[in-house]
Amino acid sequence: MDTNRPQMSMAALLGLVACVAFNFWLFRLGVLWGILGLSVSKHVVIAILCQGLGVDRPGEPAADPSPPPLTLPDAP
Repeated sequence: MDTNRPQMSMAALLGLVACVAFNFWLFRLGVLWGILGLSVSKHVVIAILCQGLGVDRPGEPAADPSPPPLTLPDAP
């Protein structure tokens, strides 16, 4: 099995379902409330996805991607 595949916990899945249900309810109150709810829910969903992907998870230190500095030959 692929161990690097992001997995969502049951709490994260319930949070996503709650965001969708909350947005439906807000759109019933009015378009402005629905748009504001979508804006907030978007940030919540992105935070849940980043947590599932392990964005802040400590890992191996990255190698230095910069090439070594060039040295110029000495002038005669």
